[in-house]
Amino acid sequence: MKQQTVWSRDFQDLRGKRVGIGTSGVGYNFAYDIVLGCYGSTISSPEGVLELRPAEQNQALCGNKVDAIIFEAGHPNGLTQEATTDCRARLVRVTGPPIDRLLATHSDYVAYVIPGGMYPGNPDGIPTIGTQAVLVTSSNQPDELCYAVVKAVIENFADFRRLHPALSTLEIKDMVPSGSVIPIHPGALNYYREAGLIH
Repeated sequence: MKQQTVWSRDFQDLRGKRVGIGTSGVGYNFAYDIVLGCYGSTISSPEGVLELRPAEQNQALCGNKVDAIIFEAGHPNGLTQEATTDCRARLVRVTGPPIDRLLATHSDYVAYVIPGGMYPGNPDGIPTIGTQAVLVTSSNQPDELCYAVVKAVIENFADFRRLHPALSTLEIKDMVPSGSVIPIHPGALNYYREAGLIH
């Protein structure tokens, strides 16, 4: 899920600050534009926004070239661990009425809380927003293949959760996509219905 990393406390505190937003075309670059739109004004002036590759963001933050970086990742995440350890970065709350409006109008974003204590110097849970990871395929794929893939993941869910720390809090209900965000392949839909996960 996505989080904003900076010394400030809330997203609106970024007003007038130098912000690293990632490179053009990456998800958190788009997310930054969407979040700004919900605030109805520019948090940072265009000259205060820097496009940086992920590996450069922590260097820029620790080197005082930016005041904040915007980064989207599953948690726990190594780059966030580095920023909070090496730079003593604080995670920023992304919440409030503008974010409520965003969540009400953009079904591809969800509310999320980064657990307190996951990163050094950040003992409290941090409300933020995120996107869900989605496995996509071509509509040309056979129903039987998509059915088998979904079935294999769901029926081996305990093993699946052990593949990466970011999956440790995942629940089966979180694996069922919303048809309002992206069409569900008929083969996958057949399994979800058979398993009673979609009615």
